[in-house]
Amino acid sequence: MKNRLIATFLLIVMLGGTSCKKWLDEKPINTVTEDQAYRTGADAEGAVAAAFAIFRRALSGLTKDDTPSTTRNGSWGDYYFWGDSRSGDWITPNNDGDWTAGFQNHLISRTELEPMTNWRLFYRAIEQANLAIEKIPAITNGLTDERKAQLLADARFLRALSHFYAARIWGDVPINLQARNVQPLGRSRLNDVLKMVVSEVDIALPDLPWMNKGTRKESFSRGTKGAALALKAHALMWLKDYQGASAAIKQIMDSNTFRLVAANELRALFDTGESDEIIFEMYYDAKKGEYSNYYGHIMTYYLTNPYTDRTNLSLAVPKSKILEIFPDYARDKSDKRVPEFFQSIDFSVSGSELRPVLPDPLQNGERDIMFAKFRKVKDRTYNQMDAPVPIFRLADVLLLKAEADARSGNVTEALSNLNKIRERAGIPVFTRDDAPVVIEEVLAERRRELIGEFHRVYDLVRLGRLHEFNPYITAQGEKDGAGFFPVSDEAFANNPNMEQTYYWQFNQ
Repeated sequence: MKNRLIATFLLIVMLGGTSCKKWLDEKPINTVTEDQAYRTGADAEGAVAAAFAIFRRALSGLTKDDTPSTTRNGSWGDYYFWGDSRSGDWITPNNDGDWTAGFQNHLISRTELEPMTNWRLFYRAIEQANLAIEKIPAITNGLTDERKAQLLADARFLRALSHFYAARIWGDVPINLQARNVQPLGRSRLNDVLKMVVSEVDIALPDLPWMNKGTRKESFSRGTKGAALALKAHALMWLKDYQGASAAIKQIMDSNTFRLVAANELRALFDTGESDEIIFEMYYDAKKGEYSNYYGHIMTYYLTNPYTDRTNLSLAVPKSKILEIFPDYARDKSDKRVPEFFQSIDFSVSGSELRPVLPDPLQNGERDIMFAKFRKVKDRTYNQMDAPVPIFRLADVLLLKAEADARSGNVTEALSNLNKIRERAGIPVFTRDDAPVVIEEVLAERRRELIGEFHRVYDLVRLGRLHEFNPYITAQGEKDGAGFFPVSDEAFANNPNMEQTYYWQFNQ
């Protein structure tokens, strides 16, 4: 690709097929090409940035721009669907058939969900990172040795992250560490993928900075030591290396790069991404043309008037479930997170006007409370859905460390980090010190703190407990792979080494 096209591409977020119409006529940089130029430092910068842009598209989901066989014109915000929708906490107030099928784990029979089974974009991001890792070492024009090492570490981090994300969704996935593969790849065992992720992070860490240049959200949307250590800790939790996970997170804490923001600062975290708590995020900036219309950001389904002109909700957490998840709010309304995460809208006002937000976030009925963790300007349009998508933040890793420490027998340290989150939320500290009870409380706190942030299903699948919360999945089904997504038919084309997940060989 020419340098100019690469540089221009950096201004786009490839979030969905309907994003920023003027760019749809350009050939997207989402496929590794043999003739791509790697001659200068600008080429190297563009190549690595392109890999991250493809990863952003992977989180959002396939569209017809990516593969003509898909059923979608626009992406659906698949990162929510993979990480939250099957947790048992969500409903579809307008009885949307696609969401219902997803909640019930009907991931093959509902053909509209087929694009969510396709890992194509994750492997495009991996291929782009592989090509950068292969080609950048030979570049000498306009690239210092220090910057070259950092770019290579950034690409290696992204390669590890893409494998990790795919592994959480599909379980066993191919490991691809080459820019060009002549032979078709089969699926590697989940643990082998996770071990590779840890190894890649360890190689990248010495050359990654704690902060990149630019604003905080620009800095933490690329590879840093904090992001790599958070990735390593998450992978080690899947591998049940709890001491290793705890040690990785301690390095993040000891760096003093991040802090738990006060409850009244959470709006900046979720609305703009300019927060001291963010470790790694994907962000979309409307001022740079980075946004999606209607489809492509999960906020589309959460928000209604006064935020958009929708008159109903596609996705919500029912009132009874909110009170179950947040028992302190149910008891005395002490949990500060509930009004930050949920809103009741006054539907008595005409739809032609901006409807006011009611003072009680749970004032509306069982199915009418809006999930409002991510919000937008109250302009009632679907345009410029430019909120960030947090991947790792400090509260997430502190709770992960609390779980790891409790499982390692260090209950005192576990309680310390658990109670940092509880104190920020304004709820009483937890004082029980028997490890099994502490572990359960940490998991309950992760459910509260990270609701709607695409972690819950992954936590449950990691622990083999999705069937406890989703009534459509049995214990045996989960053992057979029901917690993972089926592999798209596309992966089987001309690939005799590909095999479907056992559960999905017999269930639709």
